[in-house]
Amino acid sequence: MMRPRSEDGLRRLVELVAHLRSERGCPWDRAQTHQSLKSLLIEEAYETVAAIESQDPKALQDELGDLLLHVAFHTQIAQEQGHFTLDDLIEGVYQKIVRRHPHVFGEERTHEIERIKGRWEEIKRREGRKLTVLSALPALIEARKLQERAAHALTVEPSSAVRALFSAVSEEALGQVLLEIVAVAREHQIDPELALKKATARFAQQAEMELESRHDLPE
Repeated sequence: MMRPRSEDGLRRLVELVAHLRSERGCPWDRAQTHQSLKSLLIEEAYETVAAIESQDPKALQDELGDLLLHVAFHTQIAQEQGHFTLDDLIEGVYQKIVRRHPHVFGEERTHEIERIKGRWEEIKRREGRKLTVLSALPALIEARKLQERAAHALTVEPSSAVRALFSAVSEEALGQVLLEIVAVAREHQIDPELALKKATARFAQQAEMELESRHDLPE
């Protein structure tokens, strides 16, 4: 089989998945759905992060290739169902990136990272994207990402009791506090993952209400 050229590699990869899902292909590949591939996609994302942390370029190349295969798989399934095509996917993300960088492609001019992040979230809201919880993510990652996205609207201020737990904040000290919090949760038969998920959902709702109350997004 000929190796795909770089300019049409993604299209060739989607076509390869289409062959695997055909009657002449593989029964396992043919049986997959968006839902059945979710956990595998999450695993591949974690393995990609591990490759980045290992600082091994070859491992990173392999893991990014696995992620790209998932993109091709989901795209082919969507095409079969008549939902969107590869061209739709590529054009959509292209237009979105241009739209969300008005400081590069528009008349706005700023080099302030926080301002850029804030405008990104404003544009997402104008597109109808709300601050929703990301249920597939582990609770700690979800809480961090949501706080980053909502930072220009609402922040979480640590209580004096929490600050008192640290003589100096460090990765080691924070890890120990989190470990002890899990121990307290276990003692009281509380699932810490579920507890943080619920707290994050409440924070998302409060942040969304704060944003809606402002009515100050520029048109």
